[in-house]
Amino acid sequence: MKHYATDRLTLRQPDLADVTRLFAIYGDPETNRFNPAGPHADASVSMQVLNRWREHWENHGFGVWAIEEKAKPGIVIGFGGLGWAEEEGWGWIVNLGYRFSPAVWGKGYATEMGQGAIDFATERLAVEALYGLVRPQHEKSLRVLRKLGFGEVGTLEDTPGEPASLVLERPLR
Repeated sequence: MKHYATDRLTLRQPDLADVTRLFAIYGDPETNRFNPAGPHADASVSMQVLNRWREHWENHGFGVWAIEEKAKPGIVIGFGGLGWAEEEGWGWIVNLGYRFSPAVWGKGYATEMGQGAIDFATERLAVEALYGLVRPQHEKSLRVLRKLGFGEVGTLEDTPGEPASLVLERPLR
């Protein structure tokens, strides 16, 4: 399913035309405050990420969505969704991730998109749980995941020289 919707959001498979908005959001230092890798250096990095997302969609039939407000179609306000990830000590997991433009922060869109992803996974994916990987100091993302029923189940040493990420799990079955 390439499109999915919540009350206020349209969630759709990203296309190549989304690279400009992807770079605008992922290249913004504000949206990378808790990302040790930092913002995308240029649009070519964003194009590589977009191509990986599109390949995931092709291989698995789901992935990261381009997110638009229903009230303002055609304007991407963020990217988020589900993706397979192999994490050391955890094996293959389906990870929930998201990043929104600062212009729409505080409107509850991360929680709404996250619930849409949970509903999508429950309806369409044969997985027992979803996971969220969060930097320990990223309190707002932790609050969103907890609202969505995720609970801490461990840590992941994913960035040398940085505190371990928290691993949160949301059972589906």
